[in-house]
Amino acid sequence: MLRALLAGLVGAATLSGVACGGAHAERAAPAGAGPTDDLRVRRGDFVQRFLMTGNLEAVRSDRILVPPNPSWQIQIRWMEEDGARVESGQKVVELDNTALVGELDEKTLAVLQRRDELEQQRAVLAGQEQDKRFQLEQKRVELDKAAIDAAIPESILERRAYQDLQLAHRRAQTEYSKVLDDLDSFRESSEAELAVLEIALVKAEREVGVAERAIETLALRAPRDGLLVISENPREGRKFQVGDTAWIGLTVARLPDLSEMRVEAVLTDVDDGRIKVGDRASCVMDAYPEFPIGCRVTGITPIAQEPERRSLRRSFRVVVELDETYPDRMRPGMSLKVEVEAFRLPDVLLAPRGGLGLDSEPAVAFLRGGDDREVEIGACNALECIVEGGLSEGDGLRYGG
Repeated sequence: MLRALLAGLVGAATLSGVACGGAHAERAAPAGAGPTDDLRVRRGDFVQRFLMTGNLEAVRSDRILVPPNPSWQIQIRWMEEDGARVESGQKVVELDNTALVGELDEKTLAVLQRRDELEQQRAVLAGQEQDKRFQLEQKRVELDKAAIDAAIPESILERRAYQDLQLAHRRAQTEYSKVLDDLDSFRESSEAELAVLEIALVKAEREVGVAERAIETLALRAPRDGLLVISENPREGRKFQVGDTAWIGLTVARLPDLSEMRVEAVLTDVDDGRIKVGDRASCVMDAYPEFPIGCRVTGITPIAQEPERRSLRRSFRVVVELDETYPDRMRPGMSLKVEVEAFRLPDVLLAPRGGLGLDSEPAVAFLRGGDDREVEIGACNALECIVEGGLSEGDGLRYGG
């Protein structure tokens, strides 16, 4: 009975060892690796590639800006959905107009007050003018009466009476002229006073018009039909949202021209010098991995900048020009990877990295027959290394584990 139990334990241990050995054998070859016959030294072009990530951007866009307003900074009250199709004249962003509405009410009240003052002063001046006209009429009647008396011949009156009548006539003329001049002067002063009040009224009405137009401009509208793209909030490092504060001249949204797109990629400062302007690349959108597009590096900013405030990281902005734009598939903001061909060496001896031991010095090649051989290795990329000595074209290698 005991002997049978020991035999069972030994058999179980043997099976466990076989299973573990099988698992180790499976781990010896990397996942997705092909047959051992695929590891063969060959001659070809060595290509060093550098991978970056980026986003699609339109080369040309119609910008929607925060208009001038008295408060300088203003809050976003409402926004159309990012990526929505909009029509020309459609409201896409509405800014907070609470302060301007309050100012408009005050300015409208000021217009009513100026208008009341003007009408009241006109009525007062019209009454005063009527009083002066009545005085002028009285003086005219007195002047006519004095003129009639002064026209009596001197021969039928005493000399003193005649002189008194002439003096009364001249006095009446003087008083009439004085009242007439006073009326003319009153008219001029009245016109000037009314002109001042009218100017104040026009100014108040103009301020109301400015406030109304300012309120109207706070409803930002699409200049044309197109796709609405909400812009990035530079303070928050994300797209603008309802409740964010914007300031005069800031772009809160764009209508991109989808007929010509480019890629804006990021190159970290530690990789400075890995790529250069003019390098060819392959751009692959994350949404269409089976659809590579030829592209070329056209610009690299000279100074690395932080992607957001108080960040310890620095990166260069890289502009990549696409060989072809596909408006039916491409949208601004879509992410993609950019595989840059940093340099190429033609007609060199190449060995797959899976058959090389690069941790030792010198490097070792795992030959297919089971032996290991020291080799001289040059530059390497993700899949292959340049062989400078120790191997020949056609040599077969095995996976080194």
